[in-house]
Amino acid sequence: MSFSSPYLPGFLLVLMFAFSCQSKSVDFSPSDISLSWELEQNKILPEQMHQAKFTLSNNGNSALKPEWEIYFNTIFLSVNPQELDSLVTVEHLSGDFFRIKPKDGFPVLEKGETYSFSYSSDNFLVKNSHTPTGLYIVFGDSEEGHPIVDFTASRIEIQDQLTAIAGSNLPIPDPAFLFEKNQNLSLLSPKDFSPIIPIPKSYIWGVGELVLSETISIYADAGFEKEAELLKERLSSFFNGKIEITSSPDASISIQLDSSKINEEAYSLKVADIIEISAGNPKGAFYGIQSLLALLPVSSYSSQEDKLALHKIAIEDEPRFEYRGFFLDVARNFQSKEAVLKILDLMAFYKLNVFHFNLANDEGWRIEIPDLPELIEVGSKRGHSKDESQFLWPYYASGPDKDKSPNGTGFYSVEDFKQILQYAKERHIEVIPEIGAPGHSRAAIIAMRKRYHDKMKSGDESGALEYLLEDFGDKSEYLSAQNFRGNTICICQESAFTFYEKVIDEILTMYKEADVPIHTFHTGGDEVPKGAWTNSPVCEKFIAETEGMKTRNDLQNYFYSRVSKMFEEKGIQTAGWEEIGQMDIHENGNDVIRPNPVFADKGFRAYAWNAVAGWGGEDMAYQLANAGYEVIICNSSNFYFDLAYNMDLDEPGHQWSGFVDMKTAWRTVPLNNFISNEKDMYGNPIDAESLAKGKAKLTAEGKENIKGVSGQLWSETVKGQEMMEYYLLPKMLGYVERAWAQDPDWTAIANIDQRKTAMEKEWNKFANAVGQKEIPRLEYLFGGFNVRLPKAGTLVKEGKLFANVDTPGLSIRYTINGSDPTIQSEIYSAPIPFNGNVKLQVFSSSGKSGGISEINK
Repeated sequence: MSFSSPYLPGFLLVLMFAFSCQSKSVDFSPSDISLSWELEQNKILPEQMHQAKFTLSNNGNSALKPEWEIYFNTIFLSVNPQELDSLVTVEHLSGDFFRIKPKDGFPVLEKGETYSFSYSSDNFLVKNSHTPTGLYIVFGDSEEGHPIVDFTASRIEIQDQLTAIAGSNLPIPDPAFLFEKNQNLSLLSPKDFSPIIPIPKSYIWGVGELVLSETISIYADAGFEKEAELLKERLSSFFNGKIEITSSPDASISIQLDSSKINEEAYSLKVADIIEISAGNPKGAFYGIQSLLALLPVSSYSSQEDKLALHKIAIEDEPRFEYRGFFLDVARNFQSKEAVLKILDLMAFYKLNVFHFNLANDEGWRIEIPDLPELIEVGSKRGHSKDESQFLWPYYASGPDKDKSPNGTGFYSVEDFKQILQYAKERHIEVIPEIGAPGHSRAAIIAMRKRYHDKMKSGDESGALEYLLEDFGDKSEYLSAQNFRGNTICICQESAFTFYEKVIDEILTMYKEADVPIHTFHTGGDEVPKGAWTNSPVCEKFIAETEGMKTRNDLQNYFYSRVSKMFEEKGIQTAGWEEIGQMDIHENGNDVIRPNPVFADKGFRAYAWNAVAGWGGEDMAYQLANAGYEVIICNSSNFYFDLAYNMDLDEPGHQWSGFVDMKTAWRTVPLNNFISNEKDMYGNPIDAESLAKGKAKLTAEGKENIKGVSGQLWSETVKGQEMMEYYLLPKMLGYVERAWAQDPDWTAIANIDQRKTAMEKEWNKFANAVGQKEIPRLEYLFGGFNVRLPKAGTLVKEGKLFANVDTPGLSIRYTINGSDPTIQSEIYSAPIPFNGNVKLQVFSSSGKSGGISEINK
């Protein structure tokens, strides 16, 4: 610790301590406070740890008495940090939420005085975004939190990181690392790669172009009228001329019925003297339209044109997987309705057909349930409070003011949700809601606790107990995967099922009123803490009195038996994360996880996410499918878009199961996880044969049970729409390729070196398609997306500087005078003489840029 005073002698400090303890009144302006955070140590070997120092300063004229508490957020701090100061407590409250409190003896800070205190934690800090955020101060007994505007955090620099990881293989993406990663890429001619993404099943280039000008007429066979109207609406964004629907088959664009197409999402598209789209179902026609729109010149997306020129081409296409999902978590950090609708447009354009909508979690409840108003009155709001009795704490730096917290506070009204459902239906997207239980339920538990107390105050005991989700006598000790206590519903009391069915019924009513069918409901079911229900009097009594119940381990089967029966009676499929189909068993002297036979023939859909290389669950999806579960492949290390693009210090995102970029998603082999990654999350090479040894392989029946794939965006680190789009694009494009297109030929090559060579050749084609067409278009598509642009890779060799980019087609600009590049800077086109400081930056055609790569002698 350190305490600095410019003028006070020691005996006056003693007097200040005494007087500061006598008063609870606080008369101090929060704007007069500054706080800094400095990283003192950051090690990964021999054991992970970091040490940091806070410095609190009084910049005002009034004395700052030790009658304050400072709150902050970070996921990247252990729940039991070691305080290296006897006068300060650093306390974990819940989730990512921490509090700093002064202890007895902490000094009064007069004008100009500072106090520093350090802590240590058993984890290595990887990124600058992993430092404390959302800092605010509370004075005395006040319920008001004041953001600490004057807060600074020291930066982690790349040299610090390289020093810290010395001796490991962790992939630090310095310019040389990026250059090596991109070394097999080269600029291709547009005819050398697919004209659209995802790549069609087959396509043949024709000769010449078709030019649409003056008037575009659209004809549609019976049953395709909505698709024709949609095409007219979309073309009006690109074309200045007249667009009309005609009853004559002799039209510029013809949408025709082809009953020979068995797959309802299959289509043919031919651009010749006219444009013909043929399909056996409106879904197929819709996807044919998306492909036609993708063939339009990229320039037409930035401004309307008088003529639209399309290369002649013939496409035959159909999807590989029937389920092509995108999961969005809006519980951790909220997204507006408008942002969700834009995501649905993006999904449709890239031919995804299932929107998995996570509407509730520990940190927020996001859908209105009219008969349970507390869910949004309490569960949808975040801000500062002493005990979360009226609303939730400000998780993920969502701020102390619940009314000024766009990421923390928010919900979808009944009408909002119905609009989302209808919007998705028009785009042939199924919406699967997720209300997770019994874990991940803290927001609901707290909301129903408020309902309980309000009803009891009014004398309505039966109403108070009707939807109660907790046992007030429960002394179970546990910490969830996200560091929450008390986040698991007490399923040993009937009110838990009364609540869950009530929520389900009200959501089903919304579907019905929106005239949208619902086939599947996702129940979560993941990450139930091991200690839940172990010291609950209600559960102890329930287990003792219930036939077939022996231990706490029987409760999961009981819960899903009850829930699945409820869904079965409503004609809805039960779905959940992979844990709903798992059980712990003792096998060959070890505790292992295996498919639970109780529900294997019940039609459950399991979403398999935990296939991280080296963790042992690489084959869990295949075990579940072989056992009879319907399975969706959701590999976290390939399809979790909230994982950072790479280990760059300024690249936001998680890293708990590795890093995910566009290539990581693209190279996934859903039916052979063992070759889906070249390196593990620590940068170590993966031996696919060793990884697969002793693991389950898909049987013929199991292969039929793999229904599709899903890409996930969890939102702990995602603050707002711009960040959401940055996290998704362009990495999501690698995923949509795997969702729609067939496995490429390289996946069947047994020889590792030959497979890698073939893969790199195909990757070059895909990367060119993205760099030359998709990124330039995405900057304007549906009003434009905040697409992440990469840093340039560089190599200095024999006095020359070489540069490359991971998506050829984007331009690299550079300076040699120490200034930052601009859109007017010199374009890199060939190696340049290297005489000193060079800065390089990647630009898109719109002038947007990525991060700067700087090379010094």
